[in-house]
Amino acid sequence: MKFFTWLNSVTLLIPKDKRNRENKLKLEWEILAPVTFPAEKRHGGLRYAPTRGDEMDMISKRPAIAVLVFLVCFLNPTEMTLSKCKADSNDSMKTLTISGLQMPVTSDVARNEKRILGAIKKAAKAGADFLVTPEGSLSGYTPNFDRLQVAQAVERLAAAAKEHKVGLLLGTCFKELTNGKEQCYDQVRVYTPQGEYLGYHAKILLCSKLDSPGSGEMTDYVEGRLRTFEWNGISFGILICNDFWATPGYTTIPNPYLPWQLKQMGAQLIFHHINSGTDQKYRAFQESSVNLWAKSLGIYIVEVNAAGKNKNEKTNASSGLVGPQGKRETIVPDVGEQFFTCKIRIAD
Repeated sequence: MKFFTWLNSVTLLIPKDKRNRENKLKLEWEILAPVTFPAEKRHGGLRYAPTRGDEMDMISKRPAIAVLVFLVCFLNPTEMTLSKCKADSNDSMKTLTISGLQMPVTSDVARNEKRILGAIKKAAKAGADFLVTPEGSLSGYTPNFDRLQVAQAVERLAAAAKEHKVGLLLGTCFKELTNGKEQCYDQVRVYTPQGEYLGYHAKILLCSKLDSPGSGEMTDYVEGRLRTFEWNGISFGILICNDFWATPGYTTIPNPYLPWQLKQMGAQLIFHHINSGTDQKYRAFQESSVNLWAKSLGIYIVEVNAAGKNKNEKTNASSGLVGPQGKRETIVPDVGEQFFTCKIRIAD
């Protein structure tokens, strides 16, 4: 009887919510190994007065029940499991720090290079993993540039980014030599913080006016192919300006829904490099389009636009960060050169 007197006193010290868990455990134990108890002895968990026969039955058939009561009431395995899940959840998240440079894009390659170099240094001080620049930020948003001058500037910026341990997503038009012939691409070139070159994304949804299909960018640049990039266990995609929007008035080919394709390819994050000008009639469409894609895909989207040519001109698509709920989590002023940094948590 001493055993049951002790067990009864322990039960009385247990808070009500934990006694409820104890009762549930007892019932589950009875289902696994049924023992006959008088009905009146089943109420109140373990707080009953058993007969000598019941006592011997309990001692002989249920020696583990005291251990189970101890686990449920004092070690609280439910709470321990929840705590472990929370810890595992936190451990499975990766934090990515991204800096962006909204800058005026000119045809002066040396001037553009200087601005980007300054941003690399700022990004390093901000602890950024990557710096993102607008479409055509180094070469200028044009196919008319000196191939060697841009290629050498790219090498210098890549070396500077490596020195400062900052990854670089560099928007620039670039001329590749194919069988001795120059082919111009509207690219984003990708370098890791360790200086490794991962390749490039070239603009796919090239613009042309409705009254002149096949003109404009469709004659200036070679169309790229969609791909994803991998770094530190994170898969990401890159889109350039109209790649994301298929803007009415500038798109004369079928919309391939590239954001959706990237998600299907495993992208956990999309970088959107923009040089969309200042015509405000496109703002509502362009910004709402990105917001809706972010929410529909449940994905983060980092956007960096080129600043207007004049100091007081507003861009027609904001730079910043759009979260997976379709809300703009980082909003950058629409006017002039701006540098920003944001943090993104991505499930491993």
